[in-house]
Amino acid sequence: MNSVKMRLIILTIIGFLFLNQCDRPKAVQNTQKERIYPVQVEKVIRGNIERRIAYLGNLEAYQEVKVYSTIPTRITELYVDINDRVKAGDLLAVVDNIKIKQAVIQAEAGLQSTQAQYENILTEWKRVKKLYQENAVSQSQHDALNAQKEAAEAAVNQTKAGLKSAKEQLNDSYIKAPISGIISSRTYNIGDQTSPQMPVFTIVQMDKIKINIDIVEGQVDQIAVGQKAYITVDTYPGEIFTGTVNTIYPTINPITRTVKCEIVIENPDFRLKPGGFARVEIVVEQHNDVLLVPKYAIIEKTSLEYLGGEITHTRVKTEKYVFIVSDNIAEMREIDTDITSDHYIEVTSGLASGDLVITIGQYDLSDSTLVEVVKGEE
Repeated sequence: MNSVKMRLIILTIIGFLFLNQCDRPKAVQNTQKERIYPVQVEKVIRGNIERRIAYLGNLEAYQEVKVYSTIPTRITELYVDINDRVKAGDLLAVVDNIKIKQAVIQAEAGLQSTQAQYENILTEWKRVKKLYQENAVSQSQHDALNAQKEAAEAAVNQTKAGLKSAKEQLNDSYIKAPISGIISSRTYNIGDQTSPQMPVFTIVQMDKIKINIDIVEGQVDQIAVGQKAYITVDTYPGEIFTGTVNTIYPTINPITRTVKCEIVIENPDFRLKPGGFARVEIVVEQHNDVLLVPKYAIIEKTSLEYLGGEITHTRVKTEKYVFIVSDNIAEMREIDTDITSDHYIEVTSGLASGDLVITIGQYDLSDSTLVEVVKGEE
């Protein structure tokens, strides 16, 4: 075969291949490009994380005292009203005490009289006693004067007791604050007759506030005195108050199967009001300087794991994954986790600080998928 003929054959083949290539669709002509997925990422950080248990309760005054009048008579003076702040020992009100004052005066006069009589008899008794020791008076004379002395001494003591009682009653007519706090209620007005069954005032101590919550039996071993608690109330939306577990009661309620627990909050500005509704989160565990990722970056896969024996002898197994970005390639990582908070989850293995974890778009990916970071830290 000469060279001319060979050239014609080659040209014919090339032309055929060219025409055949032109007739094919573009999708077949070109090597199909791999899809690139847009994702958002966040860095794996180190930080502190807490595990909390949530409860509900009501705000209560740290201490509430009802102040009564022990003397059932009318009120003559009022010195405080609702919302007034008082200190322990402050005078709050006075009830009618004119007759009591008179009784005190009479008791004081009676004491002076009996005391004078006793002093006279005591002087005479000392004289007779000396004579008796010298055998100058008889036994009967000595005994008679001794009996008079004892009777006079008893009269003095009785008068002193009467005076003390009258003074105590007079002191009771001045109604005073037993604790420091705020007057939360006043029952009577000036001129009203008091009753031992109805308090004149109620005083609440509000520089501290307490919350009583009920802990379910299965969580009792996780709660301890001194643990931190976070409190939120509807009065101040978005604001978090800090308290402490103060008391855990020793018995379980047989009806509710719960244990009563008291949380105490410092309230120096009186912003928190008794009677309000409160949400409480007690910190039962805290880890510091650990790896944290947003919990919405986690992908969970569950499966039934056969444990052997009976065919029904299985358990649900949950595996957790994240995707990290390295050189625009999504790499699937299996991770182990521990504490979960509202926004983050602690990672104990599978990641390193600074890894870029995909937080949006991860559910469309598979291992080694090409990605483009459209938002986040590159």
